[in-house]
Amino acid sequence: MLPYLLLGLVVMISLAPVYEIIVPGKPANADNRASLGRSGWDVKETTKQAILHWMKENSGMPEQVLLKIYSVAVNSVNTDLILSICLVESNFNPRVESEKGAIGLMGIMPDVWLEELKAHGIVREKEDLYTISSNINSGLYVLERYLANATNLREALSRYAGGDPAYAARVLRMLGQISRARCSEEHPYLEGGQNPRVIEASKGSRLVM
Repeated sequence: MLPYLLLGLVVMISLAPVYEIIVPGKPANADNRASLGRSGWDVKETTKQAILHWMKENSGMPEQVLLKIYSVAVNSVNTDLILSICLVESNFNPRVESEKGAIGLMGIMPDVWLEELKAHGIVREKEDLYTISSNINSGLYVLERYLANATNLREALSRYAGGDPAYAARVLRMLGQISRARCSEEHPYLEGGQNPRVIEASKGSRLVM
């Protein structure tokens, strides 16, 4: 549990300087309208539908598969990061295997990680890497291992893919897309009916992606 908490902390610190929600000229009664017109459940459900829509647009997998992936990811440390990696690694296909032997949603290399994952009780056998929950839990473990020895999320993602900076850039680009989809639903009450703009902030921080 502690490694996953560490992963969540590092990711939150990493995300903070990168995406800033700007709400220009919000009406004085916007917060009241939001609280009266949209319950917490409504916001959660519309956000879920927005992210599922994003998943469908980027993958040909059946909706029930995407929903199960979302359900596992949303109960993990960082939903958006997990989904971004899953898209880049597997296009949300739990049964995929790459030419290099990477398995499942988060592209786990069994030759490298299987014994360690078994030792920590995350999987029992190689076949478990083809299941949605076990693969995502395995991916979180592997990513946390790289984060522990990296200075920022971008570096950890690059190491996750064997030192490929282009891979990290793709994951972070997908992360930005999810953030925009999420914000468009979580902050609907802007002047003129506009959605909030999500912009990149300064990249001077050491933990900026």
